[in-house]
Amino acid sequence: MTENKWVGKTFSVKELDRLIKEHGVLRPIAQVLACRGISSENIGEFFNATLNDLSSPYELPGTERASARLWEALKRDEHILIHGDFDVDGLTSSALLSWVLTECGANVSIFIPHRLDTGYGFTSESLDNALKVYKCNLLLTVDCGITSNDAVDRANSLGIDVIITDHHEQASKLPAAHTIINSKVHPELKKLHCLAGVGTAFKLAHAFIKYGVDNGLTFKKIDLKEVLDLVALGTVADIVPLFGENRILTKYGLKVLSRQVRPGIRALCEITGVNGSLKSTDIAFKLAPYINAAGRLGDPGVAYKLLNTASIVEATALVKQLKDYNNQRRSKEKEIFEEAESQIYQTIKMNESYSILIYGHNWHQGVIGNVASRVARDYNRPTIVLTIIDGQAYGSGRSSANVNLVSILTGSDDILTRYGGHPMAVGLSLNPKDIDLLKKRFEDSVSNVITPEDLIPQMDYDGDIYIPELDQKFFDELERLEPFGFGNLQPTFRLTNLSVPYVKTIGQGHSKGYLKDSNNYSIQFIAFNFSEDKLPEPPWDVLAVPQINNYNGSMTLQLSVIDIKHSSGITAF
Repeated sequence: MTENKWVGKTFSVKELDRLIKEHGVLRPIAQVLACRGISSENIGEFFNATLNDLSSPYELPGTERASARLWEALKRDEHILIHGDFDVDGLTSSALLSWVLTECGANVSIFIPHRLDTGYGFTSESLDNALKVYKCNLLLTVDCGITSNDAVDRANSLGIDVIITDHHEQASKLPAAHTIINSKVHPELKKLHCLAGVGTAFKLAHAFIKYGVDNGLTFKKIDLKEVLDLVALGTVADIVPLFGENRILTKYGLKVLSRQVRPGIRALCEITGVNGSLKSTDIAFKLAPYINAAGRLGDPGVAYKLLNTASIVEATALVKQLKDYNNQRRSKEKEIFEEAESQIYQTIKMNESYSILIYGHNWHQGVIGNVASRVARDYNRPTIVLTIIDGQAYGSGRSSANVNLVSILTGSDDILTRYGGHPMAVGLSLNPKDIDLLKKRFEDSVSNVITPEDLIPQMDYDGDIYIPELDQKFFDELERLEPFGFGNLQPTFRLTNLSVPYVKTIGQGHSKGYLKDSNNYSIQFIAFNFSEDKLPEPPWDVLAVPQINNYNGSMTLQLSVIDIKHSSGITAF
């Protein structure tokens, strides 16, 4: 196995000194801030920004025009149909806008497409399915629609106005919708490009209420703080950058989420063992997988109901369904991943390949995205996983080495029946006869934008740290950096020339013990996926995430070690 390449993030030493001297920040924390572009000028904004620091909703083009159309629909008692999506971002966006519009007296229905019936996004087929159940004059998409030209044209032909709210990448031609609300359509709005679908929906909700108040259309007080739990859920689950306005929305949303006001959230926290003050990691690794499982393997309507129910009895029953879905998801994902690895071993020469494209017959559509993520991570190559079902190939792509998959797939739009998403994650479909051609084009395109060195797994870290710096004050300051997530990862540090006075294997292939530096300072560590037989000879250099281990009410300062190398014997600094 190729040894991981460790890369220390760069920062300005001058700025580091200013953060320490002018703001009294501990050296390791100042180092993290400097690595992330937080300077002495904007440190206050990073630590102390409040909801009052959010930009006007009207800064996002389309929100004012869409608000006017929505209030017009209320005045005329028109039926508004919200077309959502089946992931956490789409479900929370649907719940948020449905609640706000209903509270203001709107006639609202929700349609959540089923992954196996109509696939992802807003399509002509999903529109037809929705209209079989609901008649509407105004259709509002959330977390989808930006590439739905055909569906919008069909809606227009039926006399239905379409308002698109989305955050995905646009195609070469925008849909002919009544209004499009998507920050990525506007290059000058880079500060809002980070918004998830639910963040975009929140902006519209804010604009809608503002428009109603400013124009004397409502006197009902709507407190948008009540939906910030939904914003935090969708934002963290969709792995968008947690900086700028996302940081503010998530920070305050986690406070609302921690109160567990919604019966569905309370039931979900109980079954996943989450309690106390929720953190972004609780969303990412505990809550979101349950909610997503409904859209992956079952009925996404179950998850939507969970977010909206006012009954704890109903919530308890619904969350049991989600648990069953999640168990099925794990089982199918394991089965398909093992088949995928076997196919990779048999058909792909890894020393000659820059990409991976694999496929199977009747692999479950709901889990191939997760499989693609695992393959891309384990092999450090952009990956597409396809499943062939009823004469059509459906797939998910996940990137590595910062390859823009949307740009890569644009070069094959002549053979793709659908594609779209983000630079790092895409969905696609095509005729199975074109899979070999796509595989060749994918490999050629990826090999043109990355080098052999890019294929070496890279681990970035936020500088070096000494064991004695890892005291309670450090952890208090570390907490102020939260919420952690994409774009603001938990800080990783390098510690060098450490002896290992004690180590033992725990669980299935993990290690636990103590590390000691040359001055006899020691600290407890845990190293997942490092059994004793995989550990190098001491002394060690390690990359580790400092954390507080709370076990049975006892709190211990420790290092979660993510990589280990035999040390040269030279201490950093």
